[in-house]
Amino acid sequence: MLKHYFRIALRHLRRQQIITVINILGLAIGMACCMLIVLFVRNEYGFDNFHPDGKNIYRVTNSFTKAGETDYGGNTQWPVGPYLKNEVSDIKESVRMMNAGTALYTFQDKQYVDPLAYADAGFFTLFNFPLVKGNAKTALQEPYTMVVTEKIAKKYFGNDDPIGKILKVDNQFDCRITAVSKDLPLNTDIGGDIILSYSTFEQLVKKDGGSMEQWYNFNDNTTFVQLPEGVSLIKMESQLLAFTDRHVKAIASSLGEVFGLHLQPLANIHLHPQGDKNKQDNTHLLYIYIAIAIFIIMIACFNFMNLITARADERAVEVGVRKVMGSERRQLIVQFMSEAVLLTTISFVLAIFLALLFMPWFNKITGKEFQLFTLSNLPFLGYLFTMSVVVGLLSGSYPALYLSGFLPVAVLKGGFNTSGSRVWIRKALVIAQFSIAIILIVATIVVYSQLRFWQNKYLGFDKDRLVNINIASESARKNIKVIKEDLLRLPGVQNVTVSNTAMGRYVGAVNPVVKDGDSEDKSIVTSVIIGDFDLLKTLDIKLTKGRDFSTGFATDSNNAFIVNESMVKAMNLHDPIGQRIKWLPGFTERKGEIIGVAKDFNYSNLTIPVSPAIYIVRKEGFSVMSIRLAKGGDLTKQVAAVEKVWKKYVPDYPLTYSFVADDLAHQYINQDRLASLFGTFSMLAIIIACMGLFGLSILIARQRTKEIGIRKVLGASTANITRLLSQDFMQLVLISLLVAVPISWFLMNTWLQDFAYRIHVEWWMFVFAGVMAMIISLFTISFQSVRAALTNPVKSLRTE
Repeated sequence: MLKHYFRIALRHLRRQQIITVINILGLAIGMACCMLIVLFVRNEYGFDNFHPDGKNIYRVTNSFTKAGETDYGGNTQWPVGPYLKNEVSDIKESVRMMNAGTALYTFQDKQYVDPLAYADAGFFTLFNFPLVKGNAKTALQEPYTMVVTEKIAKKYFGNDDPIGKILKVDNQFDCRITAVSKDLPLNTDIGGDIILSYSTFEQLVKKDGGSMEQWYNFNDNTTFVQLPEGVSLIKMESQLLAFTDRHVKAIASSLGEVFGLHLQPLANIHLHPQGDKNKQDNTHLLYIYIAIAIFIIMIACFNFMNLITARADERAVEVGVRKVMGSERRQLIVQFMSEAVLLTTISFVLAIFLALLFMPWFNKITGKEFQLFTLSNLPFLGYLFTMSVVVGLLSGSYPALYLSGFLPVAVLKGGFNTSGSRVWIRKALVIAQFSIAIILIVATIVVYSQLRFWQNKYLGFDKDRLVNINIASESARKNIKVIKEDLLRLPGVQNVTVSNTAMGRYVGAVNPVVKDGDSEDKSIVTSVIIGDFDLLKTLDIKLTKGRDFSTGFATDSNNAFIVNESMVKAMNLHDPIGQRIKWLPGFTERKGEIIGVAKDFNYSNLTIPVSPAIYIVRKEGFSVMSIRLAKGGDLTKQVAAVEKVWKKYVPDYPLTYSFVADDLAHQYINQDRLASLFGTFSMLAIIIACMGLFGLSILIARQRTKEIGIRKVLGASTANITRLLSQDFMQLVLISLLVAVPISWFLMNTWLQDFAYRIHVEWWMFVFAGVMAMIISLFTISFQSVRAALTNPVKSLRTE
């Protein structure tokens, strides 16, 4: 019997080839999109979920409260880790890890520039980063020892055993490799390809005359703690409060701040990089991706169900004949259901092939390396297949249950009516399809407009042809003056400056600043940019009041400040020029006079507002050289000339540089990814919707064959008939636009609220989306409408 049903189903599907292809392809595209998006979302939610005791591992985060406002961060002071383990009984283990940028690694005559990180000895026992060589307990125990990944070992030493090999780090000290770990998994925010023992960092600090007992120095230091099973987090919060009261309260109170430590579950770090309570929350992006997946699969399912039910109207006579020939209702139900499930099963198989086909493109956009056929993905594929079967059963339920219940005599006499509630359901599904498609089009326009706004908005400084060069090398620091002089002699170099700030990435220091004479509890946390006399000129930062730094004033290099407009507002300085302020870097206060006010500028990106900032001139403390290349020149040749000068004075450290414009563009990688996905999936949504519209127009034209023939015999023109067949569909698209406008306006305004600098959702965006949907749908419908209108009326009437 099943074989019989299968043969009838295939015969019917072959007879309706165009409709069958539209049905299968539309649902397959929807399921393929859903597969790709779910892979991405599951990956984002699955970061660092592979650690055996991960549910008991927490990151220690911080909070600063001042004047009723609280800021949160993911870093902690250097001493927090060991002190917590010694003083809080419920903490089983604490491990510090600090990312220290990049470093130069030298082995024999080969040099490599790679990231540098430090970690405590318990790192490889707390986290699940397996070692292929070495002892996890002792690998990072001693000073000047390191662990590298297999990738780094292969890169540096080929097939030789790396254990015991000595690498010189930044041409300053030697470090011995004690272990080799497996390459880091893609779904982790912890670890590094090269990890030095934290005791190495402690030795370097002591060597430079510093102290590890700095309770207000954070750097990029992270502390992780392991708690016993079932420990009360409320109890832990009270213990952390007592801990901060002992060690940090006095310092924080002197600055008018309330400092706190908190615990963040390991699984939350990826989506909340600055702590669970910080505004920087990446979960809303995942909600958007999930919404896109739901929208796409809904359009595909609506499309499938619409065409199945529309085709069922044509099969009323078939039902009547089969019932006269003795078919039972149960047999008809199984027949219709099996046809629909067969279609969805074929769609599911095709969706897998489409997902595999587009996987390289999707990996490139997302920066991931997804695989579809993994053990972890099997349940998801099973759910999707189940959903496809359910869609088949639901869409097949109308012809199966409704048509099979008709009396054959009524159907064969022409008593079957295709109007009524079934038509309204069909229209509602079309409206839902195009509403979702228009929402996605509007979202694409808004996201691209926001990106273009960020890319084109003036940041307060000129980012074009501005290059950041890392001057971490000791030889570079010693020769910085002559390097700068030689660079300025190059025809392709316009200006050169040195500072502690990498424009487009980070600002070098953040310290309190207060009016001279005021108590420290009135201080303002301020970005401190240390540079030379050419800083503002090179960056092209304009002054609104006062003057720039000048070598003609002896005091400018010691006790002069330039503040930005945000600093003037934050400190309520009505007449800032000449006023004296105190800068509090650590425990040493430094007083100075404001000589100028600079326009606000965004050193990083436009998702966050401009913070108060001061500029000071010093002879040291520089980590970055910024070069303004001359306009109109060949960038490749200009950079090559700069590199030649660099090698002349810094032969032991390769030139590492980046263009500020590229660094800024990298800041918007999440939004850029979102724009690409929105653009692609909105296009697919409108394609799927129009495929359904095309299929419906074919079926409607068939149902109205006699009407078309009579109208042509009575003198109706091709244009009249085309308009007649198209107007109903165009009305549905217009209603879809009216439904989509308020929804898309609300959704996109909500998304834009996360950004300090944003566009406004304007009327033309909705008009553009609506016109685009109308034109595409009109073209789709008109093709079939014109074809039906051109049919010979004699042939049309003979169909009856």
